[in-house]
Amino acid sequence: MDPSGLRAGPRRGVVIALLLAAVCLLSGGCSVVELRSGNNAPGSVLDGNRLSFDLTTRPTRADVGMTGDKNFKAYQRDEEDFAVTVQLPTGTLQIPARIVSIDTDGAGGVDAYGDGPREPKFFSINRKFAPGENVTASLLADAPLLGLDPADITRVTPGLSASGNAPVPQAGVLYGFVDDWLSAQVQLRSFADSVQVLYEFEVDVYHNPAIDRVLVDGRMPLDLTHPPDREALAFLPGYRDAYVNTRPGDVFTIDVTLPTGRLTVTADGLSARATGPDGPPISAEVYENGTEAQTRQRLDAAATVLGIDPAEVTATLTPSTSGAPNPWGSQASFGERVQRSWDRPVAPGVSIDVRVDMTLGRADEFAGSIRYQLAFG
Repeated sequence: MDPSGLRAGPRRGVVIALLLAAVCLLSGGCSVVELRSGNNAPGSVLDGNRLSFDLTTRPTRADVGMTGDKNFKAYQRDEEDFAVTVQLPTGTLQIPARIVSIDTDGAGGVDAYGDGPREPKFFSINRKFAPGENVTASLLADAPLLGLDPADITRVTPGLSASGNAPVPQAGVLYGFVDDWLSAQVQLRSFADSVQVLYEFEVDVYHNPAIDRVLVDGRMPLDLTHPPDREALAFLPGYRDAYVNTRPGDVFTIDVTLPTGRLTVTADGLSARATGPDGPPISAEVYENGTEAQTRQRLDAAATVLGIDPAEVTATLTPSTSGAPNPWGSQASFGERVQRSWDRPVAPGVSIDVRVDMTLGRADEFAGSIRYQLAFG
């Protein structure tokens, strides 16, 4: 199983920032324009060629110049970089940048429903390095401010170079600090004539009041003897989607209470959806990723609590033989992949669909996953 996991949900701001970069590079130039959000009138953000943001406090729409019901704001320039200053909890970051975008999508999901203006959640600052410029040295200089691991920088950046293909696949992501509600990361991409470095800052992804009420010291209680309310699933007020996120490689524990007993889930994320911006939850989803042995143990534990026949579990996880093919198996690059699901009502208004997806004989920490799809109502 590849480590897809659950993260911050749809990242439309990242996609838009990358598309803007590609458009400017391939079209041969972008004038100084501000996209989809009015004009470039000077204000608290833009002053001549200078862009300034204060992320030591939660940014508001007014702080970044968002007007009306707009949910995205971007500045881009071709012939001359913006001089960008960002006040961070760790100090002041000053970098040149060709594109700066601000989005309300991120924590709480994409506002695809038209529920109303959102506060800024995502900042992307796109810096262009020409051939011969030292990306590694620049990022190492910024590492203390961004909370980057120098070892990660020296491991990832030597492979970056201007290439003959534009764009080529993403080179990597460097994860930086998590300081209460603010987090930092850097995305790296190679283009035909440059290397693009996206300095990204996200609000409320790993910590916000809704998450911090339910996730304490790495544990989250979840009572499924009845349909959970919005608070139990960490919904922010006014949002239809909720996410409890971790960085890659990190997990937290969900202590699930069922009428038939207790189940402990080691999750790398949780997502949930509600009927409306202030409506009750209608579904949630959790994944457990792990080795083959871990996945077998976890499925056995779930089967005991959810009333799944142990014989069905054994049959599902038994490799095919010439005389006895596994009906839930198929050949994959790492071996035989088995997939099976069980749907169980567990309480009035609560059901759980358990799906195992495992490659038998795969010897790494991503051999298997168990998905718990919860439905309410």
